Amino acid sequence: MISTYQQLLQEATLTHKQLSRKAQMIGSLRLIVALVLLGAIYFAFSAQGWIIDIVILLLLVLFLYLVSLHKKTNLLRQIAQAKIILNEKEIAFLEKNEFFTADGKEFQDDSHPYSYDLDIFGSHSLYQYINRTHTFLGRQVLADHFLNPKTDDITTLQKAIEELSQEKHLRWRQEFMATTSQIEDTQDFYQQMEQWAKEQEHTFPRALPPLLWGLSFLAILSVIVGYGWGQELFQILFKSLIVVNLLVFFSFVGKMQKSKLGFENTYRLLHAFQRSITQIEQASGLGSSRFVSLQKQLSAEQSSASKSISRLSRLLDDLDSVGNILVSIPLNIFTFYHLHAYRKLLDWKRTHAQHITPWLTVIAEVEVLHSFATFAYNNPTFAYPSLNDQQLISFEGLGHPLIPAKDRIDNSISFALHRFVILTGSNMSGKSTFLRALGVNMLLASMGLPVCAQKATIHPMPLLVSMRLSDSLSDGKSYFFAEINRLRSIMETLAQAPCFVLLDELLRGTNSEDKQSGTFKIIKKMVLLKAIGVIATHDLEVCALSEKYPEVLQNKCFESQIVDGELYFDYTLKEGICQNKNATFLMEKMGVI
Repeated sequence: MISTYQQLLQEATLTHKQLSRKAQMIGSLRLIVALVLLGAIYFAFSAQGWIIDIVILLLLVLFLYLVSLHKKTNLLRQIAQAKIILNEKEIAFLEKNEFFTADGKEFQDDSHPYSYDLDIFGSHSLYQYINRTHTFLGRQVLADHFLNPKTDDITTLQKAIEELSQEKHLRWRQEFMATTSQIEDTQDFYQQMEQWAKEQEHTFPRALPPLLWGLSFLAILSVIVGYGWGQELFQILFKSLIVVNLLVFFSFVGKMQKSKLGFENTYRLLHAFQRSITQIEQASGLGSSRFVSLQKQLSAEQSSASKSISRLSRLLDDLDSVGNILVSIPLNIFTFYHLHAYRKLLDWKRTHAQHITPWLTVIAEVEVLHSFATFAYNNPTFAYPSLNDQQLISFEGLGHPLIPAKDRIDNSISFALHRFVILTGSNMSGKSTFLRALGVNMLLASMGLPVCAQKATIHPMPLLVSMRLSDSLSDGKSYFFAEINRLRSIMETLAQAPCFVLLDELLRGTNSEDKQSGTFKIIKKMVLLKAIGVIATHDLEVCALSEKYPEVLQNKCFESQIVDGELYFDYTLKEGICQNKNATFLMEKMGVI
């Protein structure tokens, strides 16, 4: 895996060097052609003849070709550079655990049923571990997968991820990711595009295009005849047409400016999107129903999405200079260039505007698939869970995916015989980490991803967690009140459908007697509502409930040992109730007491 990234890094580095040399050579040749062209133009003033005119024309064509070739070469060089960065960061990620993508902290919702408790967003979070998106919409769609897993689409996602994560598709994935890295979008861009697509435009008068062509023809003809042949009548006609054509042009300037409001230089951004869409359209060898469905969304119209976006980009590029009077006035006196572009833009909008957001969303969804495929590729030992609808949940060799394999202690657990576990253990013995490992892997399974386990059987169901709440001081609420609200929400959701529940040391904001009584009642209600999951507690008295509900509850624990005056944890899940305590020992060792 690392060796493959290293090989791709070498290939990208070599390609970048070759393209840099090519770009330098084209740039030098372009400069030479430009100098020769200027010399030819200068020579043409003193020596007339059709041969020099042909030479000037050929040099001009060659210069424009070199400009276009240099632009394409620079784009390929930028993509090669993006691949270098991508592979360097993947290698550092695997070797040094260096996270390098956006952490999604803007999507954090403290009131969400599990995202805050399981550290889904933020620095060194699960989101940052998996995220390989580059566009704003890609990051947003990825966050939605974490917050609202598509549990009815898991099998389809699994197949798409399995296929895309194969090594034979790695180069295509990197080409796509390098291309999307050139997209510098913002949230404002999508809002402007959506608003523009919804706005109703005035219909371009049908009789106007023939009139524009007629006025353009007369303007060009009057210049040639009036000033080329010296016909005074045509000179007067041309001067009149200047006024008429400018009046026609200026009557539409306001509408054109409004229609392209906020789109200055957006044509470049759309062109970058178009390149990404083209890659999706032309992808071959990817036959999963999920990916094929996304491809079909780009070909629902008579013309492909890439061609339509490319046309929109060119039209906006054409209109970008409408405010430059040094360019727009002469252009529109003779050709009504911007009015024709405006008419074509209205036609485009009427036909394709409603498809813009779905097309851009396809790019975001493919970015998400790439992120998931990279996660699967980087973790070949992770297993895709088998799915069922019989409320069977079990893990063999379960670990937390964010803990490096060399440091990870895996455990097995099954909820087949007992639906609910009372988990006890001393401080720092691994209870909270185990709960998070359970929650994170249940989430991964619900997203169609492989889980950090040797084997897993999952019934996808809502995930409800109460582990780490923050005081809602800004709302005038205490930690205890926030926890009660969370528990009420959990109970209300459980009453609607079976859920997987993780609870860690409940009712910390009250006295021990009240806490014990409350915990007893919460567990009894969990049993009544047929919840599946784990509650971690330091209160060993709570474990007695397993005797009252032997078919539902089971006791498990994490133990600590004191060996040669040192505290030792094996982080291994065991049957039964925790027997050892370490709080007093730790305080004595650290000089607290």
